[in-house]
Amino acid sequence: MLHFLLMGGLIFLADALLASDRKEQIFVDQSSIDYLVKQQERLSLRTYSDEDIDQLIAAYIEDEILYREAYKRGLNQGDTRMRRNMILKLRGLMIAKVKEPSEDQLKDFYQNNLERYTRPEQFQVDHVYFKDESSVSPGLLDELNQGADFRSLSESYFQTYGQSSINSPRSELASLFGEQASRYIVETDSDHWMGPFSSVQGIHFVKRSGIAPPKVAAFEQVAPYLPMDWQAAEARKLIDAELDSVRENYSIVVERTQ
Repeated sequence: MLHFLLMGGLIFLADALLASDRKEQIFVDQSSIDYLVKQQERLSLRTYSDEDIDQLIAAYIEDEILYREAYKRGLNQGDTRMRRNMILKLRGLMIAKVKEPSEDQLKDFYQNNLERYTRPEQFQVDHVYFKDESSVSPGLLDELNQGADFRSLSESYFQTYGQSSINSPRSELASLFGEQASRYIVETDSDHWMGPFSSVQGIHFVKRSGIAPPKVAAFEQVAPYLPMDWQAAEARKLIDAELDSVRENYSIVVERTQ
């Protein structure tokens, strides 16, 4: 009898020791990290710190866990754009559990999250656009810096809805003007025209005409959006709790060599 008890105990111990080997593995290698960082740095026009990279990795792992949990719950049924939609469906199920906030809760949320309702600094940019280089006259840059009417020189640019002067946050500059022109806009101390800069949209000449500082929106201005933001924050707490409850089912390996 004792022999069988000992054997049972050993089997139980072996099963416990091997349980970690049966966990689903989430593997994040350096090439995946490099891709994530490069993609975000290109959009944000800044170099990511180690802390930023850690947050990117954490977000990637979170999405991977949510995707796998959504699959286990059958949220892939009838979905042709599977991965992203499954993650969104699972997040949606969490949000559905959140109740409507009270007025006091919204006011407290606004006061505690003023940074969310602060408009970032706006770069004021004058812009001349051409679809291709063949339309650019050789002396155009000199003409612009001598005071030529840039609005009459530019072709219509769909990205700015035909506007030749716009205000844009740093995060949107690259999508509007391409990486080279955007870096010049952000880093220059000059008020002169510069170009030509090439992007996938065409050819750009740009001049930074000013920078508007960050500005906090009044409560009344953001009141229509606060319920949704409050519910999203509450859903975030539920998602974190869900992740904590299932994370132990996964073996997470981050292979970071840099």
